[in-house]
Amino acid sequence: MSSFFPGRRALLAPALLLGASLPALAWAADAPPEAAGAAQIDQIVVTAQRRAENLQKVPVAITVISGEDLEKRQTFSAEQLVQQVPSLTFRKGTTNVNSSLNIRGIGTTSFSSGSEPAVSTVVDGVVYARSGQAFFDFFDVERIEVLRGPQGTLFGKNASAGVVSVVTRRPSATTRGFAEASYFEGDEYRLRTGVSGPISDTLRGGLTAVYGKYDGSGVNVYDGSKINGYERLGFRAKLEWTPNDRLTVGLIADTVNAVDNGSADVIGYATPGDAIIGLQSPLAVGPSNRNINNDVAPVTKDSTWGYSGQVDYLVGEHTLTSITAWRGWGNTEVRDGDFTSTLGRRVGTASSRDIGVLDFTQFTQEVRLASPTSGFIDYVVGAFYYKTKQDNYFNRTNVACASTTLAGGVCAPGSSTFAVTSNGTANFTTELENYAAFGQANLNFTPRLRGIVGLRWSHDQISYDFARVSAFPTATAGVRPSFTAQGTTTTDGVSGRVGLQYDFSDAVIGYVNYARGYKGPAINVFFNMQSFDTLPLSPEKSDAYEAGLKTTLLDRKLVLNLAAFSTKFSGFQTTNFDTVAGTIVSRLVNAGDVSTKGLELDAIARPIKNLTLTGGGSYTNAKIVSFYCPPGSPASCSAINGQPLGPAKFRWSGAVDYLVETPALPFDIGLNSSIAYQGKGRPNVNNPNIGPAPEGFSLWDASVALVDRDDRYRLTFIAKNIGDSFYTTARIPSTYIRQQVPRDSEQYFGVSLRANFGR
Repeated sequence: MSSFFPGRRALLAPALLLGASLPALAWAADAPPEAAGAAQIDQIVVTAQRRAENLQKVPVAITVISGEDLEKRQTFSAEQLVQQVPSLTFRKGTTNVNSSLNIRGIGTTSFSSGSEPAVSTVVDGVVYARSGQAFFDFFDVERIEVLRGPQGTLFGKNASAGVVSVVTRRPSATTRGFAEASYFEGDEYRLRTGVSGPISDTLRGGLTAVYGKYDGSGVNVYDGSKINGYERLGFRAKLEWTPNDRLTVGLIADTVNAVDNGSADVIGYATPGDAIIGLQSPLAVGPSNRNINNDVAPVTKDSTWGYSGQVDYLVGEHTLTSITAWRGWGNTEVRDGDFTSTLGRRVGTASSRDIGVLDFTQFTQEVRLASPTSGFIDYVVGAFYYKTKQDNYFNRTNVACASTTLAGGVCAPGSSTFAVTSNGTANFTTELENYAAFGQANLNFTPRLRGIVGLRWSHDQISYDFARVSAFPTATAGVRPSFTAQGTTTTDGVSGRVGLQYDFSDAVIGYVNYARGYKGPAINVFFNMQSFDTLPLSPEKSDAYEAGLKTTLLDRKLVLNLAAFSTKFSGFQTTNFDTVAGTIVSRLVNAGDVSTKGLELDAIARPIKNLTLTGGGSYTNAKIVSFYCPPGSPASCSAINGQPLGPAKFRWSGAVDYLVETPALPFDIGLNSSIAYQGKGRPNVNNPNIGPAPEGFSLWDASVALVDRDDRYRLTFIAKNIGDSFYTTARIPSTYIRQQVPRDSEQYFGVSLRANFGR
């Protein structure tokens, strides 16, 4: 790894550590009276109930991360967002297609094109039918709202575990712009720029661009190339037209192009005597391994784009909203199917190469009517429609060493003959269509007591056309024989919510909720699809109970929110692992019953002027209640009943921000320190006990910023993972463990310079 500014790294780390300790000293000092009066926490506005409301008045468990906090902590993606939201976890797959977000230990990880996520991703009011569409860099973000627990009433059928809602910045009323350049150790570069402001008296516009490049944190020992790097370029353009005080029209266009070699599965564990140990040489298999030995270089190419239009119109005292959106996503993945190389192989042994291409489009239309909030009943009602189409191409080719001129039957390129031993190609198209009608109302029984009732009806249709061609009449390694199928399934489903909210005072509210969660049917459309996969999976249903307390205390110097929850899922849709001629493949199944229950806390404190403390914690007990063993499963399959499901039980995070005013200098000093902790956990539904359980870990970040008082510039020195804690974001089991190692699993340093113009 290259050094950060040679000769200065030893000076930078102590400076950051010192900066991280200063806020505690500042808090202990006596604050002047005027500082105490300026220490109130600003009101946080959210749209969790499809209208703008004060976070502290919304009877839903929500964590809100502002765009400013994302920038201070150098949080660029969903993979890093989990460090600020203890109830949220990210499972990284070999590509964005099979990566997923989990809330309270629940989510959907699947290679199937006939399924949807349990955690819905919504960007500027547009529902993303596939989570992978949003797994790119955050930029131009105003805030991110993480809604925990089933949110199907207002956000749709693929919100059975929760919602991650991203709200980007509106065009500004005055001309503003910025340019920012960042460099991180390991030759990681990030550039961001944007401009926003009025075009005429009634029209505003904005344009933002982001570029990032990173060579990678690991090495492919086969050819010495770097892995787990990326190169990404994105743009977002906005127009907002307000011809009068009753009508607002907003238009958004965005696009991101990315090339990643972050789809590399490293081998972190193998049972003694497993053949893969020898095939990894010269690297050593171990839990802290971050390198690979693949003769096929892993690479993923993504291209995502979208256009949306939102119209808000005041009809009397009601607000009518229409959101229309078209989105597209292309994904191409090339990877080594056996995670080894030709080096060290013997005559007769085979290796495989996978190529997958995805072309996805979606259209969504939502119409809502929101009433005023002054009467006995206030409500939001609406209708929703979407249609998606996904075309897939997938090829798996197995190549074996047929003969060699080297001693001992050892094979190597240039000295051996390799021949194709099996080859399979599948082409398949999947279409999903959904109609829904929904509504939620507050019944204001008294000024302090209100009831909440909501209902959503959904109609789902899934259709597919599948064809796999193989020259072999029986199954070969990871490739089933030729197979064709077509089919359609339709279902109707209902989700809803009932609750009570009571305001003990203007500063303290309590609530209890029951929610019926629903995620529609699925069909296991994937490369190795066979006849029994044509049977649709049943809808996933859940019964969720939640009680919460939201408080604003000490003259708005402390916000403290608590939630307790218990949810049971039936017909849980998840990936199970199967074998085809000795090769591990994944299958989507109705896994049976799972449950999750626990406690959550969110807190913000501003004890004195310029000092802000934020944090949260969660205890999540997610487990497999009763696992449904697919046909052909070994007798030991049911042994996983009662085993943990998903993340560590204990997770917490905290951050300190302090602005040191220095009148004698031309700038002030901004200090930020944050820590995220995750306890021991096993992230596998099946085979939860294979290999050693990952230990708990802490990620400690810090930064020191020189801040111009007129906000013209900011120079920030950054330290990430100061304790150099190694961790993984996914562990995929067979007789060995494949794991995904993220960028932040090692210590590194960086520097960022931002310049602002306009007011």
